[in-house]
Amino acid sequence: GVPRNFGVSARLGALDAPFVVEADEYDTAFFDKRSKFVHYRPEIAILGNLEFDHADIFPDLAAIERQFHHLVRTVPGKGRLLVADGEPALDRVLEQGCWTPVERFGQSPDSDWQLTLQRGDAGRFDVSHRDAGVEERAVVDWPLSGTHNARNALAALAAAHACGVGLSRGSEALARFETPRRRQELRGEVAGIRVIDDFAHHPTAIAATLEGLRATEGGGRLLAVIEPRSNTMRLGSQRERLATSVASADLAYWYQPAELDWSLAPV
Repeated sequence: GVPRNFGVSARLGALDAPFVVEADEYDTAFFDKRSKFVHYRPEIAILGNLEFDHADIFPDLAAIERQFHHLVRTVPGKGRLLVADGEPALDRVLEQGCWTPVERFGQSPDSDWQLTLQRGDAGRFDVSHRDAGVEERAVVDWPLSGTHNARNALAALAAAHACGVGLSRGSEALARFETPRRRQELRGEVAGIRVIDDFAHHPTAIAATLEGLRATEGGGRLLAVIEPRSNTMRLGSQRERLATSVASADLAYWYQPAELDWSLAPV
């Protein structure tokens, strides 16, 4: 993704600055089938969610969980794991063995980092952090909507806090955050009709994106135009979940590419 605050997908910072990289369990290269994140050896790792994906690489969810366990074992004991709550697959990963301090984030009352969405305002949420009996609070008011984006923001605040960035300063920075390209990106507006581009490459991502857009103010109709482009989507392994993924839309249009060897038509 290309963060629009920077205009490029990567840039070199100061030599003593933290290095931040996003990665998933996809294989490294055609000659190296290990997940690419096992090469990075992070001091702080955010585990945001885990479900079956990349059907062209992995036979099942258990195979992906093993790769995540390999990642967990690369994080040093003096490092930190920031793990989303409410993710059974991530719980199973940690049960395989973990020697690094773990902090939970999400909406569970037991989590170290918690968010509360403010009703009626899709882009505003409360954050609280408990540490050694002391609780910090802040409010994030930013341009994105949806619970999934708020949880990502919460994880970013937790990671920045581990690097010495205070909660209030981190929350202020999020207010200036511009979405990466193809992440709820407004491409234009004509006659009151807004065209928004989003990468949403998986039924879960499609549902979360549409739910977030539905929560925005305005109450207009929400039309979804979807093209299956990721390898997993093209393989059809998630076909059964596609219909329910657009439940938040008023109307959905499905584009059938010529090279797709299975039909998007309902069975």
